[in-house]
Amino acid sequence: MKNQLLENVTVVGEIKAEFHDQRNLKKWQRELNAFLLKARDRKPEIMRNYQLGRVFKTDEHKNVVCNAGFNTLCKRLTGVTTYTGTINKMVLGTGTTTASASDTQLLTEAYRNNTASGTDSANIAYLTAYFTEGECNGTYKEFGNVIDGTASANTGQLWTHLAGLNWVKTNLVVLVVSCKYTFASV
Repeated sequence: MKNQLLENVTVVGEIKAEFHDQRNLKKWQRELNAFLLKARDRKPEIMRNYQLGRVFKTDEHKNVVCNAGFNTLCKRLTGVTTYTGTINKMVLGTGTTTASASDTQLLTEAYRNNTASGTDSANIAYLTAYFTEGECNGTYKEFGNVIDGTASANTGQLWTHLAGLNWVKTNLVVLVVSCKYTFASV
C-alpha cells in the first residue's frame, strides 16, 4: 500500500468595511482630504495618515475567491506574463445575486477604485481601498477585487466576490475597505 500525503490549500478572504463620518471635520481637513485623494495614486502610503473622521459603522464578512482569480494566479506561477497578477482595483456593485466561485465579474458594477495599498506577511496579503466622500454615492450590495483591471467597468480578472451587502455611502462618508487573504496548507 502506498503512503499518500493529502494536502489541501485554502485561501480565506476576510473583508472589513469601515464607514467614517465626515460631517464634523474642519474646513482645512476637507481641503487636506482633497489633496490626499489626488496624491494617492502617486504615493499610496500618504493615505495612511488620511483624516477619516469618526467610525460609525463596521461590517465584516468572508468572501468567495473566484476561479478567474485562481486561473490568473496559476498563469503567473507558470511564467505566463499576460497578467501581472496584481490586485489593482476594488469594485462596488448594486447587484443582488449570490456570490459564486464561477463569477467573472460583479452582477452590476457601479464604481471601481484603485487599490490604495498592499502588503504581505507570513502567507497573508493585506489590501486596502478608500472611497472618499466625493467619489461615489449609493447603496452597494456587492464588492470585489480585480486583477489587472482598467478604469473601465467589468475589466480585469475577478479575484473575489462578496454579495448580500447593504453598504450605504453618501458624500458625508469615507468608506475604507480592508481585505485580508490568508493562504494555508491544511
